[in-house]
Amino acid sequence: MQYFDETRAGDLRDAFERLVLDWPDVAARPMFGCPSYQADGTLFAVLVTDGVALTRLPDDRRDALDAAFETGPFQAGERTVTKWVQVAVDATELDALVPYVESSYEAARAE
Repeated sequence: MQYFDETRAGDLRDAFERLVLDWPDVAARPMFGCPSYQADGTLFAVLVTDGVALTRLPDDRRDALDAAFETGPFQAGERTVTKWVQVAVDATELDALVPYVESSYEAARAE
């Protein structure tokens, strides 16, 4: 199963990388067949065709995110990762997601 389709979500990947690749200690690498982003070697975000999965978002920020966006757990085939929150966004909506991406990034750097 393909979780990231470059044809459909290439604009999202480009916008996301313009946002995060200049942050200190961020590295990009494929994971689960998706563009994935680490801070100091700890995963903080994974792009999927229809959005972004944040892997280290603190619980208090998750409540605010759930109120602001369409969210759900990360789905990897039949496996559901409930600790990760997947947000349905496209490249045009990414600016509103930045504070949450930053929170996941900061939490990853603190580990």
